[in-house]
Amino acid sequence: MGKILASNVLVLVTGASGYLGSHVVDQLVRSGHRVRGTVRSHKVAANKEAFSIYGDTVEIFGIDDLVHGMFPEAFTDVHAVIHTAAPLFGRAESKEAALTDAIEGSLNVFRQAEKAGVRQFSYASSIAAVSMEFYNKRDFTPITEDQWPDTSREEILGDDDADTTAVYTAEKALSERALWEFADQHPHVEITSLNPPFFYGPFAPGYKAYHGSGTISLATLSTMVYCYGMIISKPHPFLLPHTYLIDVRDVARAMIIAALDSPPTSQVGRKRILLTGEWPNPADVVNLITKERPELASRINEEFKTRPNVVKTIIDNTRAQQVLGLTPMPWQKTVLDALDELIRIEEEWRKAGLVPENL
Repeated sequence: MGKILASNVLVLVTGASGYLGSHVVDQLVRSGHRVRGTVRSHKVAANKEAFSIYGDTVEIFGIDDLVHGMFPEAFTDVHAVIHTAAPLFGRAESKEAALTDAIEGSLNVFRQAEKAGVRQFSYASSIAAVSMEFYNKRDFTPITEDQWPDTSREEILGDDDADTTAVYTAEKALSERALWEFADQHPHVEITSLNPPFFYGPFAPGYKAYHGSGTISLATLSTMVYCYGMIISKPHPFLLPHTYLIDVRDVARAMIIAALDSPPTSQVGRKRILLTGEWPNPADVVNLITKERPELASRINEEFKTRPNVVKTIIDNTRAQQVLGLTPMPWQKTVLDALDELIRIEEEWRKAGLVPENL
């Protein structure tokens, strides 16, 4: 599965309240580490309560402005930084804001951490920063870590028709390129980027999948919203299920190993590491649900049932195995655990009188 360093150290986790970040926090604590998790300042109180299950091993630190703010005290005594914070997909006020938040927000964290003496970093990038060809790819040529999408800030800002996916691709690619430029300028630091596709799986104990009362936004499900689409019986424009997947627990584990226990760049070269699990065909998922969760069979999305097969897994995750020792969980476990979690969340919504938007 991949080994996590055993000694007790303090790790800063940005975006600690997020779907991925909360898993990173959970696994760090379970491995005997201490965590300082950053969240937006107005969410400090709620997250202190959510993470109180870990006692004094988790400290919550509020940051108002990741792009322009100065927060040197966040890095006091920190051994490593695991950067999972990122702008929410399609939620920025403008394309300019989306790109600035993604690029400058990450750089601000890395610059301040390096100045404070931190030397070990891992960064949550995306397969979108490598290639989006897997959506339409029909050959078996693998996608490798030396690939980048053909995008630029000028192109995105000058294109009035640039959609959310194009902007997101630019965010991830340009912010990661900026971090590698930072790495070139600071060869004494160890940086690893992890580039996964969609990740599914249960929520960590510190994650809350709803806020407030009344109607709730499905965006609180993070990327699990696409898994939820598998059991929304009618076609839905927002809930488009995908099987290009990896388990969120594997991504969190990779982030931790990369920051705490990966070999140095001098031995293995630039640590840009693609992550993926096995990609099942939609028909395989339908058969799995029908067999293992027959009570959900009548809810399976009709469009998903007839979706064409995906090309076999074409993301080359060789370096994830070689550098991090990571063996992904079986896709069957990921899907079943994810669906079980979504049914549990539905029951929480029902008891709380919450109604998801647009359903």
